[in-house]
Amino acid sequence: METNDKERREFFRLPHRTPLEFKAYGDRKTRGASRNVSQSGILFQTEQEPPQLSSILWLSLDIRTLKICQEIETRALIMNNGILGKVVRVEEDVENGESYDVGVVFLKKDQKEIPEVEELVRTL
Repeated sequence: METNDKERREFFRLPHRTPLEFKAYGDRKTRGASRNVSQSGILFQTEQEPPQLSSILWLSLDIRTLKICQEIETRALIMNNGILGKVVRVEEDVENGESYDVGVVFLKKDQKEIPEVEELVRTL
């Protein structure tokens, strides 16, 4: 069996552990903690019920303390003091079976016309 060790990520991820809040359409705000962040997305952990795969989230996190915040702000869709993103990964944490790792790719500014995005923004 051949292994492929090539990195699939487009951007370097920085370790970044800080509390955050997230909200999906129709849900209440939930707490979590970021694990790492890049220009294109974030990995966070939550002990609450995780969001559904492919759902659109609003994330409240302090990106201004990061050196890459300018790149994030240039690309990402930022609304109501939060970043909007799409859930691309949800996995149970193997070390702590009571928490979930959630991978989110930040939505780009030109994606604000997506109906799910408009619905989420109306509920914030």
